[in-house]
Amino acid sequence: MNKKRETQVPTEDQIREEDLRSRAHKLHITLFPEEYDHMFDSISDAKERRRGIKPMSTEHIAVVNERRVKLGFAPLASGSEDPKHDTYRYVLEKLRAGEEESLIATNEVREKEDAEAEHKREKQRVRLQTPVWQEKQIDEMLASDAYLDHDMNRDSPEVVAFRVLGELFKMNPFGDSEVPFLSLIRAAFPGKTKAEYKKLYRQALNEWVEAYGY
Repeated sequence: MNKKRETQVPTEDQIREEDLRSRAHKLHITLFPEEYDHMFDSISDAKERRRGIKPMSTEHIAVVNERRVKLGFAPLASGSEDPKHDTYRYVLEKLRAGEEESLIATNEVREKEDAEAEHKREKQRVRLQTPVWQEKQIDEMLASDAYLDHDMNRDSPEVVAFRVLGELFKMNPFGDSEVPFLSLIRAAFPGKTKAEYKKLYRQALNEWVEAYGY
């Protein structure tokens, strides 16, 4: 006759160790996200990685490697079999030594650096977006089937307005969209009143918010 298997209750030490390793894992993902990039590869990305080509920009790889070196680890190797160089053990030992705050501070510094770099890229990108460049991008988009469903009348002012605003969101997701929209839609449909152009903008904006949460 089989004896009923006893359920083992974890000890306090085991609970503390499990909690420590859980926190270490979360911090490791935050501090060394490059070691998890392969988990989000598309099929083409995975093929490139197997050929030794990183599906990341050169700029991104340079930043990642600089950060790794600062913490005493080797830069990322090429290919899909990048060794972790005991980065997880590094995080775990830091936690054991009571230095969790220093790891959190390191991550906060990185977040600030990333935000500043993104702000700089955004300013540079906006400077390059002259009205002539915007008009060219809009013309190319309207000639394509972007932002079109099969039942849409592509020549309708409402549809054109929806598509123009979508392209503006794509070009400048953090900037003002109303001013360039009114200029572009006025060029596409001259002769309307200011109120009519404003109505097209509000309608297109409402459709984008409803459909995609913009």
